Amino acid sequence: MATIKEIAERVGYSLTTVSRVLNYDSSLSVSEATRRQIIETAEELNYTPPRLRGKRQQAPDITIVPVSLVHFLNPAEELADPYYITVRHSIEKRLLELGLKLNNQCVADDELPAAIAADGGALIVVGPHKPSFIDALAEQSIPCVFVDFPPTRKDVDCVYPDLTHAMTNLMDQLWERGFRSFGFIGSRSGGSNPKRPFPEYRHDTFLEWFRQHDLEEPSLVRLQDLSPVGGFEMARDLLSSGNLPQVLIAANDTMAIGAMHATSSLNLKVPEDIRIVGFNDIPAAALTEPSLTTVSIPADEIGRSAVDLLVERLAGRQFAKRLILTTNICWRESC
Repeated sequence: MATIKEIAERVGYSLTTVSRVLNYDSSLSVSEATRRQIIETAEELNYTPPRLRGKRQQAPDITIVPVSLVHFLNPAEELADPYYITVRHSIEKRLLELGLKLNNQCVADDELPAAIAADGGALIVVGPHKPSFIDALAEQSIPCVFVDFPPTRKDVDCVYPDLTHAMTNLMDQLWERGFRSFGFIGSRSGGSNPKRPFPEYRHDTFLEWFRQHDLEEPSLVRLQDLSPVGGFEMARDLLSSGNLPQVLIAANDTMAIGAMHATSSLNLKVPEDIRIVGFNDIPAAALTEPSLTTVSIPADEIGRSAVDLLVERLAGRQFAKRLILTTNICWRESC
């Protein structure tokens, strides 16, 4: 720990001058450059005033804190969307790297399970959850981080992909490539899905893009479940209408893969008759025939960043952080 003498020797000023600057003596007449040099040198040498040295606390041992993971999907639903498997595995791997143990995993609806609420630990909350659930966690001051979803309240930690920018960028690039007719298959959201009344940024931004460009909103939109079966059923219904879009955008890759099967069942070819684009870039996206164009979301980095945010909070950070990760388009044969 640096002393005033060491700082004085480093900057070349007297002990008295250094002391009065560091004690913010307003009666001291020195230049702004001198004051800045002394303060910056003190920070560089990690100087702490003597009156505060006894108050320094040792860093908490975060490895003893029980960590629980609260998901919005049950195991069967998670299996239908491998993106979330990648997110969860990344969380588990990062916890292991840091010596933290994942004690519990559960699916929460309206209330936090008693076993987790009583363990006095920290939470990693994956996916969208109801405002009442988020408020309850914040009011109990439980250390937590929200993953892949931005809560409306700003005093909680979260990490999520910028889906609004992702869809806007996708539409911009498709338009620049000469495509003019589009379809969309995705999930019900908001008031039409009471179980999960959350905004669906991909669908909402898709429609908003046309409004912002003074274009007629596409009528070829179907909303159901984010699953391969849902993708197959919606795409088959949409494509059977006789009005084929040039590009069909699916809210995730599993739906896009279901849509590719639907095109085959209707004797349509991808990309000759229709192009298909997904979201997430799950491992299977590069292995389909043809390979799937998709918006790549950094699922692994989202999981790692979530754990790092939680560790910062356990180490004493008092202010909230909101980490927004960007995406990129993986152009493949389907478009």
